[in-house]
Amino acid sequence: MSEIEKTSRRKQCILQAVADALEECDYRALTVEDIATRAGVGKSTIYRWWKHKADLVFDAFKEQTASVFELELNQSLQYNLEQQLFKLSNALNKHVGRALLVVLAEQREAAGEFFKHYLLPRRDATRSLIELAIQRGEIRADYPFDLMLDMLYGPIHYQIIFFNRKPDEDYIRRLVALALAPILIQPTSLSSIES
Repeated sequence: MSEIEKTSRRKQCILQAVADALEECDYRALTVEDIATRAGVGKSTIYRWWKHKADLVFDAFKEQTASVFELELNQSLQYNLEQQLFKLSNALNKHVGRALLVVLAEQREAAGEFFKHYLLPRRDATRSLIELAIQRGEIRADYPFDLMLDMLYGPIHYQIIFFNRKPDEDYIRRLVALALAPILIQPTSLSSIES
């Protein structure tokens, strides 16, 4: 086994240890010592790759959500947005996702880094999908799409943080339909959104 493979395995083992630890405690009680013990490595090994436990949570979340923002370009914008929100809702409702929400709320600098290195590239990919939907004639081009994306993702966080519940598929479908109704070339009727 090459050194690169060994390093990759160790990192995966450490990130799994983060996920396992968060099954038993919340973010505030999470310690690098516990993670190191669970992963069978020294603390210095962890600190070689991560500066802070917040960085470990970010990477564990990224590991768990690798497929959340995968796009199916042959499917509609509506389908892709629904799938992203289903997967994101599931990921944020897990222990690692909830720990991530704590980090984002408490550590402004870490939140900025997470947005820049993780969310922004995925948001750009979604913008490309929107451009494709415009070219296909699915939606109108004259719309504040950045605001629309905020309208879609904000309620997912809101439901989990404030109501302590994961939005179900019906909620997500209605949310996407409501956000897209003003711009669909063949718009969804508001009565179908409300039912």
